[in-house]
Amino acid sequence: MNTIVVVGASGYIGRYLIAELLRVGNARVKVLSRPARPGAGRAVFPSEVEVVEGDLFDADSLKQLCEPGCVVIHLAYLWDGGEAQNLAAIANLMDACEAVKVKRLIHLSTAMVAGRNNSQRISEADACVPITEYAQTKLKIEEKILNRTAHTYDAVILRPTAVFGPGSENLKKLAGDLLAGSRIRNYLKSCLFNKRRMNLVQIANVIGAIVFLQQHQADLNGEVFIISDADIAQNNFRDVERLLMKEMGVPDYRLPRLNMPAAILGGLLSIMGKDNTNPRSDYVSTKLDLFGFKKSMDFERAVSDYAASYRSSMQQ
Repeated sequence: MNTIVVVGASGYIGRYLIAELLRVGNARVKVLSRPARPGAGRAVFPSEVEVVEGDLFDADSLKQLCEPGCVVIHLAYLWDGGEAQNLAAIANLMDACEAVKVKRLIHLSTAMVAGRNNSQRISEADACVPITEYAQTKLKIEEKILNRTAHTYDAVILRPTAVFGPGSENLKKLAGDLLAGSRIRNYLKSCLFNKRRMNLVQIANVIGAIVFLQQHQADLNGEVFIISDADIAQNNFRDVERLLMKEMGVPDYRLPRLNMPAAILGGLLSIMGKDNTNPRSDYVSTKLDLFGFKKSMDFERAVSDYAASYRSSMQQ
């Protein structure tokens, strides 16, 4: 039986991934989990999951976690660790992977590593010019993985766009503003953002892509893939806003829409220090599609499901 190791399993994507791996079956699932600390709870996993206590700075726990021929899925990011700790953490994990000769390392990065790119269709072939510390660190992690694994074990990078689904942080502020925020402010924001591409991707498609790469038989040889829902016309601010409003019972704006030039929004995003300042940019996942990956869920339904879950959580 194959063994799949997940690092960062307690996060949002990790919880969905564990559930899907158990549903698919035919593999042992192991996770790395920090020991319980005073005043803080510990992550709880299904009984079928093998839990190894430790962290990415504990060499003994990493040796216990990784096994010969296993697939390691790395989802973790140390938000309080900065560049140095994140690079040290991935180096420690790669040490353990190399020592036992794992089959493959799948690293979850972010499409934001593209940075300031004026192209309207951003692909894996485009040069990366990240601006924020987060995107810069993520790109350096990618480079460290690809440089080191070129002649040791198989590796692949997956770059999701803004992941959303029930319980996600993405769309949370927009949904909250629509339900309880100022109608005038929401209206003005809607006019400003209008058809700006949202670059959302459903959690189901991200999980599907990870499992697809985990099951891929041939070596992936350091390939980099974007996973997005860029092919969906409704993946823009106004249409997503409209879907949320409809599902949550929020009436549409009575005032006629103001058409503001996209350059105004682009300038504001630049002043705010955002990586992506082009309101029309899409991150395309054509390369992953050509590899044979098939997306699974209707976009409008996914937005409606998010809205229903958010409204339900607010009523509890």
